Amino acid sequence: QAGFFTLKKQMSADAALGALVDKRNRVEGTVTLPEGSRVGQIVTAIVKGSDIKQSALLAALKKPETLGLPSVAHNNPEGYLFPATYTVEPGTTATQLLRQMVAKTLSTAKRLDIGTRAKALGLTGEQILTVASILEYEAKKDSDYPKVARVLYNRLAKPMRLQLDSTVSYVSKRKGDVFTTDAERADPSAYNTYTHDGLPPGPIGSPGEKTIEASLNPAQGSWLYFVAVNLDTGETIFSNTFAEHQRAVDKLDAYCKTSPAC
Repeated sequence: QAGFFTLKKQMSADAALGALVDKRNRVEGTVTLPEGSRVGQIVTAIVKGSDIKQSALLAALKKPETLGLPSVAHNNPEGYLFPATYTVEPGTTATQLLRQMVAKTLSTAKRLDIGTRAKALGLTGEQILTVASILEYEAKKDSDYPKVARVLYNRLAKPMRLQLDSTVSYVSKRKGDVFTTDAERADPSAYNTYTHDGLPPGPIGSPGEKTIEASLNPAQGSWLYFVAVNLDTGETIFSNTFAEHQRAVDKLDAYCKTSPAC
């Protein structure tokens, strides 16, 4: 009888172990990263959607050389953690998940042939990712992505400073609206396109495939300015001259007088 109970206990232990090993009984996490997500937001999303701890993620990010980043990233993961939905199996480490996100960025870059297509625009693949990350914040409509890209390229060709509030907000970490202050626009950071010529030194978020494609295939036009005149719908006016642009800004001002979105 004692042997029977011992056998029964062993069978129960084996069954419990089998249940743990059986993938169907393992609880997987799901992490979804929206386009434009920044490293801090990505950390929050991973913690919320998986068992990976914030401390483990921060420790992994302090060792960027272990994440599989390309040399052009200069050990900065910003822009290289691809926005997508990831299934996180139990036991996945912070480094493993971040490496998976970097690998997806690199595989997307290869599939879209970013390096070759960037050269045709006189840019590098890193600069294309930077432009694409800016588009994530400067346009709300898919149809406007190629137009905003053209404005950026037209300004760079002048040369003319980009003067993008999105790059200023990246430095100031401003949230809640699309505007910036005089003090913020005076920040000496290399990411501030009001005080520095050319593109910022790297992406300001993780761009998705749509904005990457728009950066590689900009619209045709001579626009030098753009402004969203309706923050609810994302309606944006593109202008060739400063006078035209100022009239568009007046429309935004009129909109802001009646809208809580401003």
